[in-house]
This record gives sequence, structure tokens and C-alpha cells, in this order.
Amino acid sequence: MERNADDMFGATGNPSSQSGASSSPAGGTGMAGNTSPPAGLDYSTSASNTGGAVSQTSKTEQAKATVQDKFGQVKDKARELQSTLADRLDAGADKLRQRKESSTLASATGGDTVSATADNRMANVQDSVARGMNKSADWLRNGDLKADIERQVRENPGRTLLIALGLGYVLGKAFRNNDR
Repeated sequence: MERNADDMFGATGNPSSQSGASSSPAGGTGMAGNTSPPAGLDYSTSASNTGGAVSQTSKTEQAKATVQDKFGQVKDKARELQSTLADRLDAGADKLRQRKESSTLASATGGDTVSATADNRMANVQDSVARGMNKSADWLRNGDLKADIERQVRENPGRTLLIALGLGYVLGKAFRNNDR
């Protein structure tokens, strides 16, 4: 005998057709005209068959949720690090300005013109560095770090690669020395 479209043995797979062998009252004979599958064979999708798929989907969703949670934690840490770095840059700039003021007061009391010129140059350099530190702090607080890095990589890929390699080398050395 051949299997029909309903995976039933017999001449027809039409449940309304009663031609062929008669079906028993208990069903499950698998003959033509019987709507139930043969005894012991269940061709329907059972809960145990779909349970694996549902379980797999649930595991995938859980993994996605875990990754998103970790990504959120990393973003929070990055924001915290940016804020901390910006605060430290501002504090460093303030210290440079205080140093400039104290050196200006000291040079005002002395009468040496050569040291006054050198102090003036040093004060200009300190002021320039302090302004740069303040600008960096403002950029960290208000700038779009991701967009700026992407633009930098697009415009200067070679230089960015060299900077990344150098930074990776320095960080690798620092962490390797901490392990010893």
C-alpha cells in the first residue's frame, strides 16, 4: 500500500470517504476511511515537540536580555568614567591656574627681568594647557564621543590605527606589570 497525503495507509486520505476497509470503533487501525492515525503513531505536533523550540526561543530571548543588560552597564560605566575624567581635567586646570597666580605674585616681588620673562612664558603655557583641559572636559561632558571617533577614523584611518596600537601596547604593558 502507499501513503496518501495525510500520511495514512490506504487508497484514500479523505476522511469522509468510507470506501475500503471498515474502521473499528476503537479507531487507530490506519485503514482508509479512518481519521485517526495508526495505533502508537502520532503525526500531530505535540507539546513535547514544540517545547524544545519554545525553550530555545526563551533561552535566546534571555541571552539577548542579558547582553542588553550588560551593554547598559557598560554604557553607564563609560558615562561615569567620562564624567570623572571631565571633573579631573577641570580640577587640573584649576590647579594650573592657581600655580600661575602664585608664580605671578612671586615674580612681582622679585626684581629680576630674565626670570620675569621666563615666568611670563611659563604662565602663558600653563594658561594654554589649562584652557585645553577645560575644553576637553567640556567636550567629554557635552560632545558626542561616538560620532567624533567615527569621523576621526573615516578622515584619518592610518593615524587612528597607530594611536590605537600605541594605546593597546601601553595598556598591555600596564596590566602585565600589575599582574606580577
